[in-house]
Amino acid sequence: MKISVVLIIVALLLIPLNDFVKQSWAYNNNRGVLAFQDDPSELDIINLGTSHAMFGYAFKPLGLSHLDLALPSQTIEYDLKMLKQYDDHLRPGGVVIVSLSQITFSNAEIGRKENYYQVLDREDIEPVSTFDYYTYTSIPALNSGSVYTALSREIRDFRWESHKPWVNNGQNYSERKYEMVEAQYKQAVENRDIEQNMERLKDIIAYCQAKDYRVVLAMEPVHASYNAYFDQAVMDRLVYQHLASLELDVPFLNYMDDERFIHQREYFHNPDHLNGKGRTLLSSLVYEDLKRLGYL
Repeated sequence: MKISVVLIIVALLLIPLNDFVKQSWAYNNNRGVLAFQDDPSELDIINLGTSHAMFGYAFKPLGLSHLDLALPSQTIEYDLKMLKQYDDHLRPGGVVIVSLSQITFSNAEIGRKENYYQVLDREDIEPVSTFDYYTYTSIPALNSGSVYTALSREIRDFRWESHKPWVNNGQNYSERKYEMVEAQYKQAVENRDIEQNMERLKDIIAYCQAKDYRVVLAMEPVHASYNAYFDQAVMDRLVYQHLASLELDVPFLNYMDDERFIHQREYFHNPDHLNGKGRTLLSSLVYEDLKRLGYL
């Protein structure tokens, strides 16, 4: 009898917690890909990348069929996995935007492999326990990582004032991000992750060219407060020197310090992610640049 009561109580607690997790942004940040799975169509353009690219592009209002394959902290390795999973829908001569960021060459681990459980074949995902896989897809309330991620995003509005993104005009946020990126880069140098990611970027370009896709590299805009930490010298060290050594024969659309954005806080959700208004402007600029290149 006692066991039955306990089980009933646990079930009653799990039901609302399960619904809470399933409604959270973290659980649904791949919803665009899931929607495409349910209703696929021929695509004009695909973009890869991290959260910078997730919030960067919206080409459908411009008349293009577009699939966003970027996810938070996505590695170059997973960029290629996502592209291979969905590029059968890309029209001949279609466009692939490979988004670069401050962590492109130093990022060796995906942020949350759970993001990929429903959008990649299981064998393409890093080793994962059967329990984690099925609890996440069926009963995420039993997946502690999913619960923590959902809760942490919901309570972020209650964080210390000094940790809010626009305190001190974004400088506090940008300094924290800079310190995290520098620590990651130092670790990447020690682990030789940079060389590995350089090879993976070459693999993406080679794959696109073999399939006759029009491939471009791109970097999304950031606010001036963020750019102050990730200036030309820092970006040369983190990204540009490695990119130059690859000698890739593809266009690079670099909007990082674009004057149309950099001092316009109205275009940003936080110092390194665009909001809806910024996304609309960037998409229109990329659209025109792709036309100029003869890619559209």
